[in-house]
This record gives sequence, C-alpha cells and structure tokens, in this order.
Amino acid sequence: MRLLKLFLSPIVFLAPAIATAADDHSHDHDHGKAGFYGHLDLVVLYDHVYKAEDSDEEINEAYTHSHLEMGYDFGNGFSINSNFQLEGEPAGHDHGGGGSAPDGSNRYFVNTPLFVRSLTTNYDSDTFGAYVGKFDPVISFDEHALPGIYGYQIVDEYIVREKVGVGGYGQLNVGDYGIHRLDVSTFFADTTILSNSVLYERGRTRKSDGGVSNTENFSSVAVSLSGSGFYSLSSDIPEGLSYRVGFAHQAAGEGDETSEDRYTIAGQYQHIFTSDLNGRVLGEIVYINHLNGEIAHDRTYNTIGAELSYGQWDLGSTYTFVRNENSVDADEAQDGEVFQASLSYRFDYGITVGAGYKYQEEEGEKNHRIGALIGYSRAF
Repeated sequence: MRLLKLFLSPIVFLAPAIATAADDHSHDHDHGKAGFYGHLDLVVLYDHVYKAEDSDEEINEAYTHSHLEMGYDFGNGFSINSNFQLEGEPAGHDHGGGGSAPDGSNRYFVNTPLFVRSLTTNYDSDTFGAYVGKFDPVISFDEHALPGIYGYQIVDEYIVREKVGVGGYGQLNVGDYGIHRLDVSTFFADTTILSNSVLYERGRTRKSDGGVSNTENFSSVAVSLSGSGFYSLSSDIPEGLSYRVGFAHQAAGEGDETSEDRYTIAGQYQHIFTSDLNGRVLGEIVYINHLNGEIAHDRTYNTIGAELSYGQWDLGSTYTFVRNENSVDADEAQDGEVFQASLSYRFDYGITVGAGYKYQEEEGEKNHRIGALIGYSRAF
C-alpha cells in the first residue's frame, strides 16, 4: 500500500498540468505520438417523474453525467491518463452523492460531486500493455456501451469502479478470426485522498468503512476475455460480432460476511445496411454471487438492447430483468426490471439533443419518467 501511494504521488502532482493542456489529439489516441490528448463529454438530463408508488417521488429533476478524459503520451509507449467525472445522479441511486430518496421537492443538480474516476500510468504496445493507479477493472460492458440516453444508468448500478491496483492485457490478432484480448488486474477499493470529491464532498473512504475489496491489499482480482474484428468472407463467424466474458473476485472487507464473486458474458452484433443506416443488437448477463458480501443474497442482471442509427439520428433502447435471490430477507428477494428508450440527434459541431422514456421497478416500487438530454462532446 505504501509503495503504491508513492507511485501515485507523481501522478497526482501531474494531474493539474494535464487538466490545463489541449491539442489536436483525438479520443482514440494513436500511442507513439507524443503530446497531450483528451476528450470532453458534457451531458445534462432533465426528467419528469410523472407516475410513482409514492407521490413524493413524482418530481422534476436535473442532473449531469459528464467527464473529462486527459492524458499525455511520452512517445515511447508510456503515458499518463486521467478521467475527471462530474456525476449527479437521479433520485434513488447512490454512488456517494445525489442519489438520496426524494421528499417531494424538485431536485436540480443536488449534491453533485466532482472527483477523479481514474488516474493511471500506462505502457501500451501492439500486443500487450500494463497500467498502475486508480481505474475501473475490465469485467463487462462499459457503462457507455448501452444505447439510449438512460442506457448507462443500469450498468452504473453494478459496475466495479474506482479501484487502486495494477493490471495488464495481451492481445492476439488471428486475421479473419478476429482480435482477442485478455485483461487481468488485481486491486482494492480506493482509500486514498482521491476517494473524496469537491463541490459536494462524498467523504474519503476508509478501510474501517468495510465493503468488498476494501482491504488495502491485492486480494481482489478481475479477468476478462474479449474479441472483435471478425471477417465473414473467410470464416463462419459473422462480421460485426464482438464478445466479452469476465470474472471478478472481490475479497471481504471489515464487517462483510463473505467475499463477492461475479461472472459476466456479453455479446454485440453490428450491421451496416447502407452508408447512412446501421444498427446493432447486444446482450449481457451479469451474475453476482454474495452481492456486497452478503451470504444469502445473489443477483443477476439480464440485459438486451438495440440501436438503429440513420445519419446523425440514433434510436436506442434496452431492457433489463433483475433477478434477486435472498434466503433471509424476502424484501431483498423481489425481482425488478428496467426499460428505457430514446431518440437523439448529433449535430456536426459536437452538440447532441435527445428525448426518452424510462420505466423502473425496484423492490416492488414502480416509477415512470420522461426526459430530455443535451450534451456536448469534443476530442482534442
């Protein structure tokens, strides 16, 4: 732990310099070309909850899910990368800010923390790479992979995030049979000063707070295998197909009954119909054994989704069935479901506008919301 803190110190020192730099590098930076690069993604959602179990939950609210990714490439395979996130949350969610239960009052950017989501030193080559610092272990779909303006929210409920540790990957190009990549990392919950936030203080995480992976030792691991880039003219595997299978073990922290294990399998198929029209379908199953270290509680997220894009229009939707199993607490064993759909338009100059609908049932309570999104994206 002490050695890792010493390693993180120069990264923290360099973060303000990274935050003030910009050039013409794109978000998909070509490693080997020295210099600063980054990606800004600003998103504001405005929702109206028009039907809920409790009248206090029928409110208007505005919140943000925005981030600024920045890095510096030294031109020799080494780079420093960061992700600063401004994350307000809809009522009922809670990652440390903004997600408290509604009380009948409208909520506009309530308790919105600004924090360091990730901060790593990386080495990347054509066939392998390694990283150390604060990161989200690679296990399943990224939260931004799901279509629809609300698509990220269901992934945000179960994603393993903000861990400190080391990781690496190796990838193999087998031509028409795709590019396959193995990701491995070992980690523990962030208990450094980076676990806190500004604007709204969510509080620094301590080992005594408990929680799976909050051990300050490398007893938690994540492993995943992914593949894409298949070529259908020379193989039986459809072009446009991609997959990921993953496993994570999060060791028990102070006060936890046991450790948590999760298993994931995900797939996506994208098809280009014309130069203007393309679509994709996807699915993911995430099974969590001993959710949050509770022996009696298991949970499974079953998600399917689809997106159709025509020019700069995007029509996207997902459905998730949440299966709960709890042999002790019947209330915790109630199943749930989430459906969301939206239509959005991307302007040439980086602005996106959209409108959508979301239905959610959780612990026997249902609510319906409609909302609008405005966003701005720029790579540099």
